[in-house]
Amino acid sequence: MLPEKQKKAYSDFCDSARNNKILEPKTTLMIHLASALAIGCSS
Repeated sequence: MLPEKQKKAYSDFCDSARNNKILEPKTTLMIHLASALAIGCSS
């Protein structure tokens, strides 16, 4: 589990990547997958 501060930062990052008007959906998906792998998320 992430500490609360890092959990909020990760959540804010994912929300900003998801709610954008610039990136293509495929790029957004790759960002989510890479960031989940970087923090050790297995789901």
